[in-house]
Amino acid sequence: MADLRILLAADLHLGGPVAAPDPEMEASAGNAREQSLERMVELSRQHSVALVLLPGDVFHTPEPPLGAILALQKALAAWRDMGAQVFISPGNHDPWLPGGLWESWPETEGLTIFSSESQGVELAEMGLWVAGVAHSSEQETEDLSWLLPPPPPGRTGLAVLHANLSGTPKPGKHEPYAPAVLQNLLSATFDLWALGHIHIPQEMGQHPKVIYAGTPQGAHLGETGPRGAWLLTLSEGALSAELVNLAPLVFHDLVLDDLMPLGDPAALVARLKEKLASDASPWPQEHCLRLKLTGPSPLWRLLEREDPEVLAASLKRELGLAGLVLDLSCLCPPVNAQALATRPDVLGRALALLARVDDDDAILLDLEQEFIGLLHPDTRRLSDDERLDWMKGLLDETRSLTLRDLWQGGSEDGDAN
Repeated sequence: MADLRILLAADLHLGGPVAAPDPEMEASAGNAREQSLERMVELSRQHSVALVLLPGDVFHTPEPPLGAILALQKALAAWRDMGAQVFISPGNHDPWLPGGLWESWPETEGLTIFSSESQGVELAEMGLWVAGVAHSSEQETEDLSWLLPPPPPGRTGLAVLHANLSGTPKPGKHEPYAPAVLQNLLSATFDLWALGHIHIPQEMGQHPKVIYAGTPQGAHLGETGPRGAWLLTLSEGALSAELVNLAPLVFHDLVLDDLMPLGDPAALVARLKEKLASDASPWPQEHCLRLKLTGPSPLWRLLEREDPEVLAASLKRELGLAGLVLDLSCLCPPVNAQALATRPDVLGRALALLARVDDDDAILLDLEQEFIGLLHPDTRRLSDDERLDWMKGLLDETRSLTLRDLWQGGSEDGDAN
């Protein structure tokens, strides 16, 4: 049998927002999700894809806007015309609801939308068994992986599921809907677990293949790096997988804290270009960067004196970015804060106190408890470790402000005037 090509993509969130931190990005951000779907269709055409697996959160809400529905209908028609079979397992954002969108979706040749009743579909001509089940609510609490009917003997089994594997790396708040255990998946008789829900593309197992598709388009500056769809090849019973970078808009989050060797603007730009080098994509991409410059820098006077919007625009132009969010709150003069902390003046005493707090987490935690009522509700909801990291970030900002406001110049080793 000839090699079989499979496209895997999840968490398209059609109709959902994509952040535009820079006003000039609003048009491209607004079209990014639909454009990523168009690129998946083109990728399928280029590689003669026979099977498309979409494990959940195809839509951002159970009642998506017209444009999102039309975008999926257009893609499904294109896949049908090229002879591809499409399987959708609705997730927590777009669950299978009585009388809802999926139940009323028009029957289409080559399209299977799994319902809340688990189902297996045999594709005898391909030697495949595709099984899936939908979330029946926006807060599915059951482990759905146990419900999937196993493949019959002699069939390559593909499981399509929206689920949360315990211990999976996932930034942000992903609720543990449809919780599953990786070891249970690895011991099952399926050859592939095509998973959705976690937005980071990642392979969790090789035999069988366990793949989180990730989202093909990051939603905001917290969803960074290459995003796209997986191109799988089934050859003589063996599966291989490749992530194809196709997101129209790529977000980056960079903290640059080794600034002392960068003594002129050209060196700073060169370092940033080096850090931003990313995997190539066969499609044009725009890039948006959240950049934090922190610590001592020989360029601090130049960067501090310029209007922040003008400075950001200059860097954005030099780096070829669609958007730039610039944070200089922890940038400070090129001095040795530790040496300055030994001085008997106000600057020295302030730096010594900050150093003491920095070395003793208990002091930070006491401060946090003292001011807990003044914190923003989102900050209060952070875990203990997350709040401690947040407090340490405030400490860094305070140290930078102290140096900027109280240091009057002098040598970099702390012998200031």
